[in-house]
Amino acid sequence: ASSTPFGAGCYHTSKAFYELFGTAAANDLAGTNLRLVKSGDYYIAQTGGSFVAPNGSATALSLTDDSEVTVNLSGSFPYFGGTTSTLTVCSNGFVSVATGNGTGYAPSAAGWLSSVAPRFGMWHDYNPAAAGSGSVKFQQIGAIAYVTWDGVFSYGRTTGGSRWQLQFDTATGTVNFVWVSSSFVGNGKLVGYSPAGASQDPGSLDLS
Repeated sequence: ASSTPFGAGCYHTSKAFYELFGTAAANDLAGTNLRLVKSGDYYIAQTGGSFVAPNGSATALSLTDDSEVTVNLSGSFPYFGGTTSTLTVCSNGFVSVATGNGTGYAPSAAGWLSSVAPRFGMWHDYNPAAAGSGSVKFQQIGAIAYVTWDGVFSYGRTTGGSRWQLQFDTATGTVNFVWVSSSFVGNGKLVGYSPAGASQDPGSLDLS
């Protein structure tokens, strides 16, 4: 018998995805949106989602530099592997369905692909506690829970806040990423989704 190599193949699939920007200035997602539609045990990525500005009922979360806080949902959010009635919000740009992902400020593909709990976001070194910075806000309107980085400064900066939002539909499990503006200062950024546990590395994608 003999064997003939046919290349790497396409059987190393991954439920995780990401785009890693080596510098904040390389981020080209401002003014765009991304919708993840839950389908079976994976997501279908589409364009979709509109920014919903936080209103007077929104809660400014008590986040400091490199910190996290857990918020309560009205209803349960379905994700691959279960449901949750809470979300854990990290000041550094990601939201998890449970604790365990830590509050690290340096985005890396290896860290993303070994997430302890499923998470979504734009991982970057933000500091909502900086003087003059906007805050990370949470509110739920109907079935949709909104987590908004509302003009939050990058660490060590005093201008150029980022304004973007994650939207979690508790009725369907759909997640929207909506970017209004993004700072071009500070360290790199990683945008994407990761389930819990070790994931194959699909490589950095061009989400735009």
